[in-house]
Amino acid sequence: MLGINSIIGAGIFLTPGAVIKLAGPWAPVAYILAGLFAGIMALVFAGAARYVKTNGASYAYTTAAFGQKIGIYVGVTHAIVASIAWGVLASLFVSTLLKVAFPEKNWADDSELLSVKTLTFLGFIVVLLVVNIFGNRAIKWANGTSTVGKVSALSVFIAGGLWLIVTRHPSHYGTATAPGVYQPAPYALFGGIQLAHGAVSGLILATIAALYAFTGFESIANAAEEMHEPERTLPKAIPLAILGVGAVYVLAVTVAMLLGSDKVVQSNATVRLAAAIDDGPLRTTVVLGALVSMFGINVAASFGAPRVWTALSDNRILPARLSTQNRFGVPMIAFAITASLALAFPLALRFDSVNLIGLAVIARFVQFIIVPIALLALARDTTGDRPTAKRNPLIDKVLPISAVTVSVALAVSFDYRTIFATPQGGANYFSIALMVITFLVVPAIAYLHYYRTCDR
Repeated sequence: MLGINSIIGAGIFLTPGAVIKLAGPWAPVAYILAGLFAGIMALVFAGAARYVKTNGASYAYTTAAFGQKIGIYVGVTHAIVASIAWGVLASLFVSTLLKVAFPEKNWADDSELLSVKTLTFLGFIVVLLVVNIFGNRAIKWANGTSTVGKVSALSVFIAGGLWLIVTRHPSHYGTATAPGVYQPAPYALFGGIQLAHGAVSGLILATIAALYAFTGFESIANAAEEMHEPERTLPKAIPLAILGVGAVYVLAVTVAMLLGSDKVVQSNATVRLAAAIDDGPLRTTVVLGALVSMFGINVAASFGAPRVWTALSDNRILPARLSTQNRFGVPMIAFAITASLALAFPLALRFDSVNLIGLAVIARFVQFIIVPIALLALARDTTGDRPTAKRNPLIDKVLPISAVTVSVALAVSFDYRTIFATPQGGANYFSIALMVITFLVVPAIAYLHYYRTCDR
């Protein structure tokens, strides 16, 4: 249940349009491949948890394997990724809310810096701050509501869609091959060095987009030390959770494509999954369920992301003042930093949901590449308590090598021009500066602070 709740979020409601556009009739296969990769990576994280008996996931594993020099960078980038993820979730929620509440307006599509969308985004951040002030009780309520919302929305969509298919006999799956719908992008290294084009190329890029629907799997093993026999239960529970989620995703996307692949791709709605439904009440139910799900996930992200910064502060990697709490127990400085990054990235990319989703996935590849390498090192380490850990050649050797190979292949397949260039083809200096600051300057400051503190 923890795994299912960690994985199912906004992704399945939002990604089908981009995935079908890139993969065409192979869109369900893209979700299967993304789920397979997510399962491999999740098992790698769980395998590392057998050797490191502390919480902290990627930071803890990397530090144990390679020391603070690499651990600090992974920890800081993990905090940044958490902030980016929150920003993407908040941006998608605001876009969906504006389209649902004001369908006659074009506010949701406004990409200007000073706009109703930006003001709504800022207002939503304030709302999340207020929710955080009320503490764990509000967080528990939001998590519970989110779970009910997303499960209900997907169940209603699948059941209602199957009912429409059986009673009305639509067969629009073939529209996925129509020229205006199926637009596979060429496979190019870093988006610039073209190597191939066609169905395989589109499927690879679609898998990257589909992977966003599975993000969250990396957090399943975060609290491994609090679980009963994690070395035995996690390797079983994680594949079952991802298998169950993947089955629901494939079924939902297949139903959407049978109802109308062209509608999903060509729709301007943020909740693309619901675009295939002609039935008004059913479509509204799915959209409202997606909104509830997105709101709850935003609450959880606004609570968890600042705590990643405070964890680094508690370990003296970042200044201690980041952990300072107000009288309500909210780390306001950490919250402000997280909220600033959460706002900055959507603004830099002009709220482009496809590019934001791509950035949210690619930003995680630092962890997806380093953690498997750390597991290889931990499995060979015979110091401390590690000799007593039960070795598993599949999890300790085969899966990490596979994970690194696939991660590198996917990372070099992403078109980074969508981040560093404007739609008109010029340089996006705002985005470039933001990436340099967050992935180079902030880690450099963390290194300087940590080693200056150690010298004292």
